[in-house]
Amino acid sequence: MKSQGIEVNRFNLGQEPEAFKSNPVVIARLQNAGSDILPIIFINGERVSEGAYPDRNQLKDWFSLNGDTNNENRTPGVDSHELLIRLEMAVANGDGIELQSRFREGEENGISKEELVQAMQKGIDKRQQVTQSILETANELLGVQPGGCTPGGGCC
Repeated sequence: MKSQGIEVNRFNLGQEPEAFKSNPVVIARLQNAGSDILPIIFINGERVSEGAYPDRNQLKDWFSLNGDTNNENRTPGVDSHELLIRLEMAVANGDGIELQSRFREGEENGISKEELVQAMQKGIDKRQQVTQSILETANELLGVQPGGCTPGGGCC
């Protein structure tokens, strides 16, 4: 990223807790979801991802590295990568109104159905990770062993 002229800052919770404390979005997410949501990735101050490290393709998409080969139908001045990230986050957050708005905006700006579907799938994957984590925590609290029954649930 740095070789492409992009400033990158990376913080470690154990070594740089002040960087986390100084960001209200990070504090709120940590309080609500715990450390499983780390890493949290911001681009230009906006949260674009959490809970997993991006792969090289995601980074290229986010920063338009090595050029965008699918520009012919795009509206000039519209940041398609930003739109796709917002669509992904709308799905991950379960925000149906934002999902519809971003999907329509993407279509209006010439983003292909394939790209819209990929962004929504990424959001679904993130949402499923969070749901699985919550289910595991709930099972731990209830004393349910993996593949076992809930105490008092009547199945045993």
